[in-house]
Amino acid sequence: MGVMGQGLRSAVVRLVAYPAIAYLAVGAFFYFQQSKLIFPAPKIFEKKTPADRGLRFEDLLIPVNATDHLHAWWIPAVKPSGKVILVFHGNGYVLEDMAGDEASDLNQIGANLLLVDYRGYGSSTPVSPNEATVDQDAEAALNYLLRDRKIPVGNVVALGRSIGSGPATYLALKNPGLGGLILESPFTSIDDAAAEVWYFRIYPAALILRTHFDNLAKIGSIKTPVLIVSGTADTLTPTWMADKIFARARQPKQLYLVPGAGHNDLPERGGSDLTLALKRFVEE
Repeated sequence: MGVMGQGLRSAVVRLVAYPAIAYLAVGAFFYFQQSKLIFPAPKIFEKKTPADRGLRFEDLLIPVNATDHLHAWWIPAVKPSGKVILVFHGNGYVLEDMAGDEASDLNQIGANLLLVDYRGYGSSTPVSPNEATVDQDAEAALNYLLRDRKIPVGNVVALGRSIGSGPATYLALKNPGLGGLILESPFTSIDDAAAEVWYFRIYPAALILRTHFDNLAKIGSIKTPVLIVSGTADTLTPTWMADKIFARARQPKQLYLVPGAGHNDLPERGGSDLTLALKRFVEE
């Protein structure tokens, strides 16, 4: 019995220890690799520019500090405009991936465009991105418009898509005079977005995550006019997130839903109707 008891105890210890070790190992992986998971910047991409679609543009390097810079494109409006849309893209692509339909569709809105790559993306300074670095990038881009382009802050509309809703919301909070805030496929927070993935739910996101982008906590303090755009078939940032942000946002605010659109096909599904909605918001 003694030998059998020891064997049973050993089996029980292994039964408990192995899953615990696996749980901790995966948790450690999530903690130390979260920058790559949240900001999966592509390393290989086609070298395209807005000129490939017949758009005039200026290729820019915007300083963030004494050593770092952002790669950006300034695309002037077809007709002279005092308005500027400052665009923060999603986490899975770089500036060059916007050179096709996305830049062309945004150009149809009728405002000047400033499209930027976060540090760690494309030709911007290579860093390991996180919430702090991306927010700094947003500030640098806005400062460029205010200082170098002499654009009044009230003429700047921040547009953030997916992960870009984080820095866009941050800018609107820090700059109450901002002309407008457009959130496309926004999340309430990275914590909530992680909870939508079943294997993340078993981990304490508040302890593991260093990047939160808590848009829901910020939106109620923002005085800038807000337009929220969401696809009804989005499973990564479901419509309930847009609904919660919209409910907490101050007036004036608008919610625009694109029927059948998922997370990655929102512009295509939205088409000219979405472009018109964005145009009206920017003009107003």
